[in-house]
Amino acid sequence: MTTYWSLSAALDPWCMVLPRTVNDVSMTITTLADNECPFGIRGGGHGAHALSNSVEDGVTLDMGLFNTTTYNTDTKIASIGPGAHWGSVYDTLTPYGVTVTGGRAAYVGVGGFLLGGGNSYHSGSHGFGCDQVQSFEIVLADGQVVNANKYENSDLWKALRGGSGNFGLVTRFDLYAIEFEDPSNPYIWGGIVGYNYTQSDAVIDAFINFTNNVDKDIYSSSIAIWGYSASGFSVRSILDNVANRAYPPAFDKYLSIGSQTSNSLRSETMSNITAELIRDHRTRTIWFTGTYANDPRILRFITAKHDKLMLTLESILGPDSGVFSSCQAQPMTEPMISQGKGNNVLGLETRIAATGGPGFMFLIYIGIESAEHEALALPYVESFWQDVEEYADSLDGNWRWRYLNYAYRTQEPISGYGVENVKWLREAAQKYDPKGVFQRLRSSGFKIPQYIPP
Repeated sequence: MTTYWSLSAALDPWCMVLPRTVNDVSMTITTLADNECPFGIRGGGHGAHALSNSVEDGVTLDMGLFNTTTYNTDTKIASIGPGAHWGSVYDTLTPYGVTVTGGRAAYVGVGGFLLGGGNSYHSGSHGFGCDQVQSFEIVLADGQVVNANKYENSDLWKALRGGSGNFGLVTRFDLYAIEFEDPSNPYIWGGIVGYNYTQSDAVIDAFINFTNNVDKDIYSSSIAIWGYSASGFSVRSILDNVANRAYPPAFDKYLSIGSQTSNSLRSETMSNITAELIRDHRTRTIWFTGTYANDPRILRFITAKHDKLMLTLESILGPDSGVFSSCQAQPMTEPMISQGKGNNVLGLETRIAATGGPGFMFLIYIGIESAEHEALALPYVESFWQDVEEYADSLDGNWRWRYLNYAYRTQEPISGYGVENVKWLREAAQKYDPKGVFQRLRSSGFKIPQYIPP
């Protein structure tokens, strides 16, 4: 239980099962199904809320022993277990001079990341993580072990690209490897730049400019982060170039901002770059997300609301509560869609077409020490998110799309995939799980919605 990233997700089940082999997984799934036993699934353990990857009233399947990474130099395929963390994946692949479209923080788990889409430093040049899965090995509800790829069970292959854990339990992901330009120098360039908080508006302008022009440099990515902690408010940018090009023009506006308080930009391995985002200690967490047009008015509204939210929470919880925040903006752009290999079910192509330009993904992440404080803070955080949604609506800038891996348990992210994609998911679930084991008995994760909003 101590290995869960968020204390909010670390529920106490009836028992935990840690399978060692695919046969163990098959036997466990059929036993649970035959006995109508509720269960949850834990991969790398990076879920942010209760019921994201564990259960109380049921059995938790912990896939932590499926944590190996192997690389086939002939096929250039990396085979990765769902219980691995991206830091260890990068460590294994770096000596071969290759990497994959994985997580941007070393502690993020493989399974949930890929099944929920997977936003990566390589997404501008290679699409989402799920787009780079050549094949899934998956145990179905009846215990069958099948492969899902372009040639076998191709409908399931598409459904698993963003459809989460609704069809079975994936025991292996085969990903296309990305070769470094110089395999003997397997580095990317990047790091974190901190600014004086008086430069908040300048960071907004830099982010909007970067997102509007990212198609000119698909190897560069950025995240803008506004935060709060015991030391006060902060603003930072995470800048990375996966082609290992130092100070590319894409970052000019970020790097021209004065009053820098820190700067860790350098050429480094993937595992070391992603280790920079490791949090010092475990806390309880509240996450809400949304996606909006790349409109500076929306981002300014968000950052102003964030400041008010954190001052309100401190006044309610007390100055020694330890509450902190990370309010993030991440580009959502056409290259992230067009650079992927094959189809996924995320539905972003219709969202970007409807608004006629790029957008940004928003995440509000609150860290908090106690269950009591989490319960007190939750309605304020949810109200903050709802205010952002309404403001974006007023500007016709709400994409009505929520990244599954960032969504709070009430947000129903799959409903934002669009009518046709949700229909595809329903048909795949009916075909591969006709008794609805992963809809009825699986208590963790997001389900396929019965109602699809227009």
